[in-house]
Amino acid sequence: MRALLVSRWTKVAVFLFCLIPFGDLVWRIIKSELGANPVEFLQHATGDWTLRFLVFTLCITPFRKLLNLPDLIRLRRMLGLFAFFYVSLHFLTYLGPDQAFDLAAMWKDVAKRPFITVGFAAFVSLIPLRGDWVVGFPSAGTRRPCASRLRASQ
Repeated sequence: MRALLVSRWTKVAVFLFCLIPFGDLVWRIIKSELGANPVEFLQHATGDWTLRFLVFTLCITPFRKLLNLPDLIRLRRMLGLFAFFYVSLHFLTYLGPDQAFDLAAMWKDVAKRPFITVGFAAFVSLIPLRGDWVVGFPSAGTRRPCASRLRASQ
């Protein structure tokens, strides 16, 4: 099992497998098979897949400990990024086709349905978890010494 998890093709296979729901949505859009209310269908589908990928991501650590498969951790970041991808689609579906980027209509909708506020707060909380959200932020291993340390060492 370890040989399968450390194979470079495993990540490629998981990546392609994670794109299947997106491909299904694109196929349904092309074929006009979204039902009577296509925006609602897209919102529900992307929201459902977001929750599924969040659960998959959160299950990685317990599974790797229970099954004694430490290499399973290699897939956690990719699954988390797919959760972020699907929540971004969910959010953009709300902003674009549902509200037509009309801020006044969005505020009325938020006042009428407060769960939208909770969803937006959850979306914003996922942004820093991407890991590379601060470009150019030095990590601990690449931190430059400050000027006072340079002077003290001379």
